[in-house]
Amino acid sequence: MIKKLLTISAFFAAFSINAQSNLVAEPAGSLTRQAVVETPVTTIDAKSSAITTGDTLWYFFNKHYYRNAASVGFYTFPSPNANFITHFGSRFTNTNPNLAITGLEAVASRSNTSPSASVTVRMYLTTVTAGLPVFPPLDSVSAVITGTAATFIGGNFLAPKFVTGDYAVLYKCIPTLAGDVAKVWINNANTAASTTTVVGSKYGESFGYLRAAADATSAASFITTTGAFGAGTDYEFLVAPRVGFSASASAGVPTASVLCTNVSYGFNNTTPVFPFSNRQYNQNEFYRYWKPFLTSGLTPDSVYVWNFGDATGNFYNSPSINHTYTGAGTFTGTLTANYQKMSDSGVKLADNFTFAKTVSTCAGIQSFSGIEAVNVYPNPSTGLVNIANLPSESTIEVVNMLGQSVYSAKANQGNFNADLSTLSNGSYFVKISSINEKLKSLN
Repeated sequence: MIKKLLTISAFFAAFSINAQSNLVAEPAGSLTRQAVVETPVTTIDAKSSAITTGDTLWYFFNKHYYRNAASVGFYTFPSPNANFITHFGSRFTNTNPNLAITGLEAVASRSNTSPSASVTVRMYLTTVTAGLPVFPPLDSVSAVITGTAATFIGGNFLAPKFVTGDYAVLYKCIPTLAGDVAKVWINNANTAASTTTVVGSKYGESFGYLRAAADATSAASFITTTGAFGAGTDYEFLVAPRVGFSASASAGVPTASVLCTNVSYGFNNTTPVFPFSNRQYNQNEFYRYWKPFLTSGLTPDSVYVWNFGDATGNFYNSPSINHTYTGAGTFTGTLTANYQKMSDSGVKLADNFTFAKTVSTCAGIQSFSGIEAVNVYPNPSTGLVNIANLPSESTIEVVNMLGQSVYSAKANQGNFNADLSTLSNGSYFVKISSINEKLKSLN
């Protein structure tokens, strides 16, 4: 076992030197941002979703483009090469159980030393296990490059491929003649601990991949690019999937149909993480996560916007929020989840969750309206119970179905956490009283 570990260690060290020697720094301005024409997606299951869209996830390009000063260019690396490196690519995270990949894209160029007037680049879609790509691929597409300038290339699958977890996009050159070489394009990602003076490049996430072998007779395997091109480097390849998905916003709102004025109620954002909160898919979340930016031109929306239908205006990006209605009436509120495409095509989509609440002054019980506002959750519970909106100097008592008191506590105004995990499974009443001896029972 020790011998095997030493062999791998030596391979990594040798590989790091060879990889660095093949890296070429391209001049600034050699690759500029372009709007991408999206491929419509009509194969998505929208059984529970409010919006359906297609996008091209230029995440690794965007990190370089928006985080760096204009003087910082890209890197390129030859494919094929003499270092037994066969594939290059990057990883995309995914928590959608039914994400459709309709095609793949990449940035590449033809080497001016290639004897053929055009070279073919093949792109591959793979699943990811234990953080590394898995072959054989799910599918692949090919594109032809004729020029020596950086080119956005891509193609669609004959039918969409559906993935349920993380996946990778890889590519390599398929030579027609001996000596045909394509250049694969790389951003300048570095680790957070890197000593680089380009502070804006410290956005590495161990998402870059190489498929390499120790020599011509060894089996190839995948590694991440973290440290492969020198200490502190974490370069990522400019690849992108064409994706299609459905999405919806959701929120947890007070269950009472009538709320009291001047009482704080909790509202929770329960929108699924995908795609609104995923920085690889939503450029609004990308901006929120990676800012401040060193370049201009990115104008995102807020990811989430609460509006409670009264005169209090908008509240932004809160996963949970307390709100107090100060006047009686019926109010329609919204939680809006905003999505902006990573392809930077200018299309912004918004999905709304709407809730309506009737608010009254709780006439006839103003003297202990605080008791009426108490909320006990979750119900049913596994033993840890939250009691919210308690008035001052409250007494909490838990009674079983036989009328026996099994738990009691004193609490100040606000929220209280009761640990009932030692009680047997069953039904219980929670009695809450305030200093004026008014009583509220919940079961």
